[in-house]
Amino acid sequence: MYQKFVFLALAAALILSGCDLPGAVKPTATLDLPAISTTVAGTLIARLSETARITTAAVSVTPSLTPAPPTLAPTATVEVVVNPVDAISTYAATVRSWPGKGGEDLGFVRYNVGVKVLARNNIGNWLYIIWADAPSGKGWVVAQAFDLKTDIGRLPIALEVGSEIVFAPPIIWDITGAPLPLPTLSKDPALRPATITAGVSVRVCPSKGCLVIGGLNTGDQVIMTGRFGKNEWAQIDYPSGPAGKGWVSHDALQPGIESFGGLPYFDIFGVLITPEPDTATPDPNISPTPTITSTPTPAGPLAEITDTTTVYGQMSSLSPVVDTLAPKTKIHITAQSINSLWFEIQYPADTTGRAYISSKSVKLLGDFRYTPYTDAKGTPLPTP
Repeated sequence: MYQKFVFLALAAALILSGCDLPGAVKPTATLDLPAISTTVAGTLIARLSETARITTAAVSVTPSLTPAPPTLAPTATVEVVVNPVDAISTYAATVRSWPGKGGEDLGFVRYNVGVKVLARNNIGNWLYIIWADAPSGKGWVVAQAFDLKTDIGRLPIALEVGSEIVFAPPIIWDITGAPLPLPTLSKDPALRPATITAGVSVRVCPSKGCLVIGGLNTGDQVIMTGRFGKNEWAQIDYPSGPAGKGWVSHDALQPGIESFGGLPYFDIFGVLITPEPDTATPDPNISPTPTITSTPTPAGPLAEITDTTTVYGQMSSLSPVVDTLAPKTKIHITAQSINSLWFEIQYPADTTGRAYISSKSVKLLGDFRYTPYTDAKGTPLPTP
């Protein structure tokens, strides 16, 4: 049938082309029916093939059972939008001019009274609130006295820069579904294994003010990759965390024989602060020489914290709060005040950094006879 149709079409075309009648309109193009048929057929086949490919792909795809790592939620890098969050006091709390008991008394919040919370301090134990009675219209209250209507880890972080308060964005990291499994320990001597000694939360950064992104159970084996402060927090390989990392408290962790020695330091935001050598273009003909990071010799006698102790930036309770040390934390004392009410300590551990704590919650373990004296600014004084 198709051949008969084509033959008739060709015959008609030949008859028309042979006629040159006056007033007759000549066709402007010759129809190549086989070519058109071939093109249409090819297009149809291509469409059917594409449909078949899509259909096959849709049928053959099976859902993956392995949860994918979450994507870091974007946060502001230049300007932080502060939206007040409601909180209700669970007991009367003093409002202070800065986050510490040495801050100026600006009044108090009565029991069961609501406040507007703007931010938190870096370690999450104080809240920055709207307080009309303060000269700045803001004040600080201890976080444990309030029922906050959000996770404290989602609040902006208020930092003192000179005489001003600036806001840093929180680290937001949400996991949907089950966390990815922990990496399997190998016999690689470079790894720093540790054992979880009690159920513990895994956080997005080294602070109880940071978001919880998972949990570990007693007996779980982890790999330590970093540390914070006086080794109060350990960074671990945690595939569901940011860049595959997470943070757990040292209180629920038993390190291996190498302990924390040589692990890199991170700040409260989980940012690496260990100085790195300049990167130069290596000579491809020379094998790289491994570098060994030496640990500085402890700068003073060993001591132990006997009660929760605040670490200050200077030898004064009015100075900025640096951190909080938990009981049984080991420290090295580098100097003392002339009245022996303050100790200068090595902070962070195994570094040349210095900070200050009250001497009333410290148990001396080493030889304290030759500890030097300093003034309130850390300037050495003649030994009495």
